[in-house]
Amino acid sequence: MPEDDRFPKALPAGDNQDIKQYVEQVIEIVSLWPGVTTGDGRFNSTMFSVGQREIGHVHPHQLGLVDISYPQLLREQLLVEGHTEKHHVVPNRATTFAIESEDDIKQAVFLLRLSYLHHASMLEQTSDTEEQVENIDLDVEAEIRQLKLSDELRAVLTQIINSE
Repeated sequence: MPEDDRFPKALPAGDNQDIKQYVEQVIEIVSLWPGVTTGDGRFNSTMFSVGQREIGHVHPHQLGLVDISYPQLLREQLLVEGHTEKHHVVPNRATTFAIESEDDIKQAVFLLRLSYLHHASMLEQTSDTEEQVENIDLDVEAEIRQLKLSDELRAVLTQIINSE
């Protein structure tokens, strides 16, 4: 099979096992959030959804890559602040964060939480019954206040949530 430059090179087997464990911890944490479901995604990924909206997915085999699409303003601010990288395949539309150590678990969960808050707030505002999720009981504004965000990132996220 030819090498694919879109993905990082494989690590030694021991490191891959560690990364697999880190990915499993992220999956366990995110799957416990109200209204979140997990499922099989493309390219052997685990997809996280709230309602019918994907909040992101993780590839356990590709160095624990967490791929998330954000609204453009939020994506750009996250990139500027160094929270994540441009997506490894579609750099103009999404982001990729590599879980390479145990310390990266917290950052991966943080990035997925931002996407979750965005999509959960959209679901709260929609009248489309197909998109309704059982009462998530989530105070999005309180959650945003609790996150350790820069003033700029907080402003962008609040603007996006309030405009939808």
